[in-house]
Amino acid sequence: MSQTPQTTPEKKALLEAFDTVLKAQAEEREARRAEAAARRREGASRILMVVCTTIVVFVGMYLAVERPDWVFPAPPTPESLVVREASLRIGIANAAQHIERFRERTGRLPLTLAEAGTHEGGLDYEPAKTVYKLQADTGDVRLTYDSSESLAQFVGNSFKIISRRSK
Repeated sequence: MSQTPQTTPEKKALLEAFDTVLKAQAEEREARRAEAAARRREGASRILMVVCTTIVVFVGMYLAVERPDWVFPAPPTPESLVVREASLRIGIANAAQHIERFRERTGRLPLTLAEAGTHEGGLDYEPAKTVYKLQADTGDVRLTYDSSESLAQFVGNSFKIISRRSK
């Protein structure tokens, strides 16, 4: 049989103190490691933030100075007065054709343009007994069509003008 050495209370206190010191040092080392890792993460996020901010500033400056077409498309050129008048003539002629088709089907003039099936906005319709007037106004162009005149003569060369507008 082996004998267990007897430990004195002083030895026990010394061992406990040594154990406490080792644990404290281990905790301190772990705290320093965690602090260093946090500083590394913080430094990396700062670098990332600086890089992203720099990119955004340079892209913003490029867009402000160069104004590329893919971001700032050029506004469409306004239509000339001749083209606007031709478009208005064609719109009035379209409404007149709807009215004439309605008259052929029913034997009377429609009371409104909607009854004739036309969707032309901005047209004024004035029916009489057998004739009617269509008026349109776009601000600088005002046209009136009287059903007693020839529709082909009213339209004139409007289709040619419209077809040449982009050339």
